[in-house]
Amino acid sequence: ANTMAKLLEREVAKIPEIKLTQPVNANGVFAIVPREIIKPLQEQFFFYIWNETTSEVRWMTSFDTTEEEIIGFVGLIKELVR
Repeated sequence: ANTMAKLLEREVAKIPEIKLTQPVNANGVFAIVPREIIKPLQEQFFFYIWNETTSEVRWMTSFDTTEEEIIGFVGLIKELVR
């Protein structure tokens, strides 16, 4: 889970529209994202909005999260921000 969170952190850090807000030390990734991508992302991936005002979200990985899922999730983010 922690390894996949670090992968997610590395990949979303490459997207200028995403701002990581906390160091990733476990299996959670906190980021501020463009408000308009939240709903389309949530239609395909479950995650919580951490702070509605700032559009901060919390993405969690688990023991069975795969690299392919991370790459797919990041790919969708890239599509939605462009």
